[in-house]
Amino acid sequence: MSNNYYKAYDERYKTVHSQTGLAWAGDKPTTLLKDVFIKYNLDKDSKILEIGCGEGQNAIYLQQNGFNVLASDVSQEAINWCKQKASEQNLPQQNYFVLDILDNDLEDKFDFIYSISTLHMLVLDEHRKQFFDFIHSHLNDNGKALITVMGDGEFERNTSDITKAFDLEKRDFANGQTIEVAGTTCRIVNWDTLTQEANNSNLKVIESFVSEQISGFNQSMVIVVSKR
Repeated sequence: MSNNYYKAYDERYKTVHSQTGLAWAGDKPTTLLKDVFIKYNLDKDSKILEIGCGEGQNAIYLQQNGFNVLASDVSQEAINWCKQKASEQNLPQQNYFVLDILDNDLEDKFDFIYSISTLHMLVLDEHRKQFFDFIHSHLNDNGKALITVMGDGEFERNTSDITKAFDLEKRDFANGQTIEVAGTTCRIVNWDTLTQEANNSNLKVIESFVSEQISGFNQSMVIVVSKR
């Protein structure tokens, strides 16, 4: 079970959805995406992949604006939620699918890959390396990838016990409820570590900054990478 610690989010989604009927992460897209798309000249013909789409607020926003995005998550519950929300807005449900990038590959390559607030859930070095390797393998030669993680770029913390990832913990929910959900893991790194991780997978950091635009976090580190 320890190697599947990052799948605890599936249990968390199941609990929150069944007990509240609401999305764990809300429904507002990350405003940062619009700025990045403009800066890197992404258009409606660009082939886009999201890693860790969660409840789909970003992918649905992009679909609504005519972008060609495929959205993946390790959680079947999250993907079910995404498909339901897409159906309600007459958007293609087949654009959402379950994918564990630590165990599976895709045949396609993409012009742009983005992953919002996912990498910090992976705490083992080998899993983080697989994350960056997957991005390298699935980018077109001129492609770019956007990755955001919790942190201010200076502080590092890696105290998660992966054997306790599924242990129940109480969390306050937006509608005032306090419910017990599966515990999850988190690893926070600094700029040096994050940059080296990208370099180790033959990716080059072409832009890096701290953002306050990522929903749920006071500060997030943001990098844009390309193939070397």
